[in-house]
Amino acid sequence: MIELKDSVTRINMPLVKLENAGKNYITGEISTPALKEINLSIEAGKFISFVGPSGSGKTTLLNLIGCLDRPTSGRVFVAGAEVSAMDRKTSAKFRGENIGFIFQNFNLIPVLTVYENVEYPLIMVQNVQPEERRRRVTEMLDKVGMAEQAHKYPAQLSGGQKQRVAVARALAPRPRLVLADEPTANLDHATAYKVIGLMHAMKKEFDTTFIFATHDQKIVGEAELIYTIEDGLITETRENAAAGGKK
Repeated sequence: MIELKDSVTRINMPLVKLENAGKNYITGEISTPALKEINLSIEAGKFISFVGPSGSGKTTLLNLIGCLDRPTSGRVFVAGAEVSAMDRKTSAKFRGENIGFIFQNFNLIPVLTVYENVEYPLIMVQNVQPEERRRRVTEMLDKVGMAEQAHKYPAQLSGGQKQRVAVARALAPRPRLVLADEPTANLDHATAYKVIGLMHAMKKEFDTTFIFATHDQKIVGEAELIYTIEDGLITETRENAAAGGKK
């Protein structure tokens, strides 16, 4: 993963690139376009927000970038690799090595403790050594304020606590790219800014890129670039000069 990062930085390629990417969903004999010829280029180390009404295509766009879905047309590149051409096994390996996810519904494993949920990708995907695993998991749980809940199970947590665990799990593997669907939706104001601050620290230390699909103005206010998506199209792109993790 480090070699890939260095390679992408050295030749100054965008971390994420979409070329005429479209996505249609088929229901019976009806084809419904969710995204229409998206062209997009995102540099490494950026804070990006996709905004727009529900059903506009934000989550579909995240799924294409995250190798969770394939475009009906066009191509998708992440870290120099054409992820839209990968088979299921290759894309799963690529996701595990390069991309972290924060889902709105948490996707925690119910039979694992908080600690084990955060540790899981470090064992199953990256094979991080035990001492380093303990250090990373402990550090991340402390940073999201969940260290004292480490031995609890997801069913014993509130929605906000589950979200904090999901954030810790996404960041522990130190991915190049983090994709987040409404990551602060279940957090109170103070905790939301604490999590945003943690993301800014990861961005600064590891050159991590964060892409959010969100309605939350706290996230939008921190984004360096804001893409408005409506009816499957990017209708506006604007820079946010006030962004920079000052909260």
